[in-house]
Amino acid sequence: MNKLVWLHEDCLNAAHNLFTHADNSRAVFVWDDAYMRAMHFGLKRRVFIYESLCELPVDIYSGDMLTVLFEFPAAEIITGKTPNPALKKIMQNLRQEAHGKKLTAIADAPFVQMDAVPDLRRFFKYWNKAKKHAFLYDGRP
Repeated sequence: MNKLVWLHEDCLNAAHNLFTHADNSRAVFVWDDAYMRAMHFGLKRRVFIYESLCELPVDIYSGDMLTVLFEFPAAEIITGKTPNPALKKIMQNLRQEAHGKKLTAIADAPFVQMDAVPDLRRFFKYWNKAKKHAFLYDGRP
């Protein structure tokens, strides 16, 4: 089966689980300026994304994400799961308008294993609990 790996900003990791499902398939990233403006990505965020892409075996395309992804002659698009509502909407549109293409979203290994479901409404609350597990932090200064 002809597969395409679609990388987005939430799966820019060479060790992401999606690569184990892709059988050395072609990986692409779509540099969508309109999307990045809508997401309020500043210059530093864009530079970080670009530098991350330079470390990965990925082809970078420019244009509307949905349009560019539809142009590839792949039977299946494999991407990373994301909490981002805008990317989820793009994935939903790909599934609805795929015309024979299959979209598979693969979860990555979690950054930390926490004892309970974290409160994700505020980063500071999440980080205070996550850092204890991420760095084996014992609470001492």
